[in-house]
Amino acid sequence: MKIKEALKLGNRSEIEYILEKLLNKDKIFLHLNPEYEFDEKKFLEIIELRKKEYPLEYIFNEAWFYGDKFYIKEGVLVPRDDTEPLIDVAIKELKDYVNLEKPPRIAEIGIGSGIISITLAKKIKANYIATDINPLALEVTQKNLKLHNVDITLYLTNLLDGVDEKIDVIISNPPYVEEDWEYEALKHEPKEALFAKDNGTYLLKKIVKEGIKREVKMIICEMGHHQKEIMTKFFEENGLKDFYFYKDLSGNDRGFVVKLDKKR
Repeated sequence: MKIKEALKLGNRSEIEYILEKLLNKDKIFLHLNPEYEFDEKKFLEIIELRKKEYPLEYIFNEAWFYGDKFYIKEGVLVPRDDTEPLIDVAIKELKDYVNLEKPPRIAEIGIGSGIISITLAKKIKANYIATDINPLALEVTQKNLKLHNVDITLYLTNLLDGVDEKIDVIISNPPYVEEDWEYEALKHEPKEALFAKDNGTYLLKKIVKEGIKREVKMIICEMGHHQKEIMTKFFEENGLKDFYFYKDLSGNDRGFVVKLDKKR
């Protein structure tokens, strides 16, 4: 098969990425050599997988997030651009703690591939810990910690069970998709990292309650774009007044910040 023929078989930018990886060539080579022929067997196998919505990130075991490359594999949630605003919000909110003599302790609940905590650790000086119920997620995170030369203490546990340290900030991108929501593009990803009860808000509420119980200073969470009303009611019912919602790159409500530190 020739490069020019391959480029007609799908989204051009995606096909270019696949060819770059398979041929070990850059995009300039692809553009300058449309007649270049290659063995198409592996290429066509990947095209068939993509027709079945199998994530490209799993095929090549890599994902890009906030400008950095991360290791990823099947069984762990694929990083998404919609999570990048959480990083922006966290950096903005954590700036008050950056110059403290004693760095804050930040805990991520449900670390997945490690993209959030690792990205923050490269930008904000703090003591980082993280939990996940999926052993495979912690295995993937360990690889990414080495890749990015970052130190985070990991726990295989639910929420913050068994974590005795004093926590200052909780950050999380927990499962928040409604259990009855059918979405073809998610069928290859781990259900336990996606779906939650109570219209998708079950774990969001559990995390906030955990933060209240532990008297943390702040909670930053990603959520579904339609969950603002439910979470607002929940905050008010629990006496929380200092909170706000932030939007994703598409302008949808995508997460919230709850501040519990009465001194601030």
